[in-house]
Amino acid sequence: MTLAILGTGSVGSALGPRFAAVGHTVVYGSRQPDRDDVRALVARTGPEASAALPADAVAEADVVVLATPWEATQALVRSLDLAGKVVLDTTNPLSFPDLGLVVDTSAGEWVQSWAPDARVVKAFSSVGANVMADTDFPAGVRPVMFVAGDDASAKQTALGLAEALGFEGVDAGGIVRSRALEHLAVLWIAQSRAGDREHALGVLRR
Repeated sequence: MTLAILGTGSVGSALGPRFAAVGHTVVYGSRQPDRDDVRALVARTGPEASAALPADAVAEADVVVLATPWEATQALVRSLDLAGKVVLDTTNPLSFPDLGLVVDTSAGEWVQSWAPDARVVKAFSSVGANVMADTDFPAGVRPVMFVAGDDASAKQTALGLAEALGFEGVDAGGIVRSRALEHLAVLWIAQSRAGDREHALGVLRR
């Protein structure tokens, strides 16, 4: 698949090289695709990677990964033709330093409302970029990656991508469950602030 990763910050920079490493073509969407740090990220991602303006990146993509700061998300989403696209929303609507959520519902639901014809899935939002870059934990335990969305096929795509990176993918339900997943992000960041960045959640079954 071709994945357009919109945003070259910590999350986009963690996911892009990993998706490329498992065989996907990655194109980064950036307002400044020729910027030095974007060029360096493309080089680090691999020989098939590239960078383009966001609209051009989306046009050639099978899956769009929304990895933008929350405050920039609405304008970007509304500016793009995302009809029919699988859109993985990694954003979290956080306020700092109090670490609260700035919406009453969820970022996932807002993204779906801004792009009503897209197939939005909340994913890759509940752990830090360092865990996305390295999912290897002791004793073969896999960190869980919950996904939420209203389109079953899009969720299967998200789950497959999560599994390919070493997560245990779990379907959390419809896009409304983004509310719970964004609170998991708050929990992860709070624990990180307490000094433990190398942690993730797992699922125990019996």
